Amino acid sequence: MVTVKRLVQTLSIVKNPVTILTLKLSKKPSKITFPDGEVFQVTWPQFRLLRDCYINIKNCHIHQISDDAFKITTDNYQLIGSRILIDIVIDMESGAYEYDYQGKTVLDVGGFEGESAVFFWSRGAKKIVIYEPVLEHHPVICENIRLNNVNAEIHSEGIGDGDGERVVAYDKTDWGFGLETEGSQNRLNIKIKDVSKVIVESGADVAKFDCEGAELSLVSVSKETLRKLEYVIVEFHTRQIRQQLIEKFKSSGFTVHRDSDNGGNNDITVIHFKRNPNA
Repeated sequence: MVTVKRLVQTLSIVKNPVTILTLKLSKKPSKITFPDGEVFQVTWPQFRLLRDCYINIKNCHIHQISDDAFKITTDNYQLIGSRILIDIVIDMESGAYEYDYQGKTVLDVGGFEGESAVFFWSRGAKKIVIYEPVLEHHPVICENIRLNNVNAEIHSEGIGDGDGERVVAYDKTDWGFGLETEGSQNRLNIKIKDVSKVIVESGADVAKFDCEGAELSLVSVSKETLRKLEYVIVEFHTRQIRQQLIEKFKSSGFTVHRDSDNGGNNDITVIHFKRNPNA
């Protein structure tokens, strides 16, 4: 049921609101015109994402390239990618990854479409080491790296507690790849690299792990190796993994610097760990 708030919001951000009525009832995309004159050919779910995020993205320029490809331009960078990129950009610009990256090497595990690598670069990082096992994403990563002149090193492995291979069941190779495996018909064989090697070889000062459950492999990393990193950002996908890694980082001399959970019960949370130099 449409709330009054959503109705007012819809009427305020589109120039052809009547089209929205037919869009919701149809599975086909329709042309929607936003106040800045930009025209989007979108389905109802795509429009809903744009509508709900509009207040946060109106300072960005968004251009639709194809059915599910968009270009986003901010004051600091430009990105191309799927529509979920819009949501990710909002999170990044809202402070999800905020830290002092000036002059630092950043390890980006779970590179997706290169958006976080570009963000770290825009915040002053000197080099980004990207790990993304889904080869389908690599052309987009490379284009985003090129668009923003990022000094990047790209690897096609995922992480684990040892070297090897893993068969992943999936529905889509999107940001949730590797999570929704029950009943999935597709299979993808991905290369896995020992996470301890990944940390050491990267020479990173800061690391971000957003790898749909594979963050659990950090439990196997020695205290000495983990402490090569001064700051670590981890997205957790279960409460159990979250608790295990909180204990791991604390026992390795890190403190919880920021926590998106705020005492809630969300399965997906982000924690920033900061190394205590005196521990």
